[in-house]
Amino acid sequence: MSRISISIIITNYNYERYVGQAIESALHQTRPADEIIVLDDGSTDGSRRVISSYGDRITPIFQANEGIKSISNTGYGHSNGTLIIYLDADDVLYPNALEHVEKMYSPGVAKIQFDLDVIDQNGSFLGRRYCNFPRPISAAETAAYFERFGTYTWPVTSGNAYSRSFLEEVMPLTPPVSHDGALNTIAPLYGRVETIIEPLGQYRLHNRNISRINDTGQINIVPDFASRIRIRKLEFDMLRDHARRIGKPLPQNDLLDHELVFVNYRIMARKLEHEDGTDADRSLMGLWWKAILVIWHGPYGYGAAIKHLVWVCSLTPLPNRLARLLIHARYSRARPLSNLRKLLSFARLSTSP
Repeated sequence: MSRISISIIITNYNYERYVGQAIESALHQTRPADEIIVLDDGSTDGSRRVISSYGDRITPIFQANEGIKSISNTGYGHSNGTLIIYLDADDVLYPNALEHVEKMYSPGVAKIQFDLDVIDQNGSFLGRRYCNFPRPISAAETAAYFERFGTYTWPVTSGNAYSRSFLEEVMPLTPPVSHDGALNTIAPLYGRVETIIEPLGQYRLHNRNISRINDTGQINIVPDFASRIRIRKLEFDMLRDHARRIGKPLPQNDLLDHELVFVNYRIMARKLEHEDGTDADRSLMGLWWKAILVIWHGPYGYGAAIKHLVWVCSLTPLPNRLARLLIHARYSRARPLSNLRKLLSFARLSTSP
């Protein structure tokens, strides 16, 4: 097969601290990118200075702030690649990322996805991966899982390379929040999904990640689970709309019941007594059972499956007050010892005569 072209689109808003690292990772690939587009969405910090310092090694686009729903469409409109990677400005690619992605491409592929190492705001490894694929997963296996459940396991924005043939079918797109959720949700309708289990980049976890921002724009340590659930339901509405348009069937049940993240979100929202209104009639034990089924059917290694089981089986029976402490401990990992002490103290008080 002749050499394909690959575009990297870096989207930035007020990430002066990180955007240079993202650009450097795009520039220093063993298989060079054919174009690197850096789109700044009206940053008010020093991002413009950092981006401009790279001169003609990149294609900079500076625009007034339009928000995350718009900038991915703008970047795509300026790109020419056969494959397109949207790299968030706070993430980085490893030097061999494009080399591996190119080898996996063939006509009929909608996207190529790969694992990411998780780092903190300072770049320290957190000992986790996203998605932490436990073994090689073929495109045929992903397609079969999607046909059965209407979903599959996929990484965040920076862990995907989308084919232009797929994007030409669906762009410009107006997603509920960001393009990665919408594009990853509908991708199997339009072609094969290839998976690389080796981590090809780093996903930075910090308080300004979209999952930590609620409907009013406030930053929360613990995500607003009800808001995340509502957004995911809108993405599944988009999936059903695309499936109807192209005449492909989907399962008719609640697709969120087949995503462990969102079954977990539903349980945690119940424990926090702040859940999406349409979930209020779901029984807690019913949600617990859905979690068990997802763990059973999902692409989890033995160790990961045990961890998920321990979490769900520990959280579900806890009184809400104690469950809240456990949830906050999970999402406040910068203060693990403090949270552990609070949890143990509360447990002692709860069991004392």
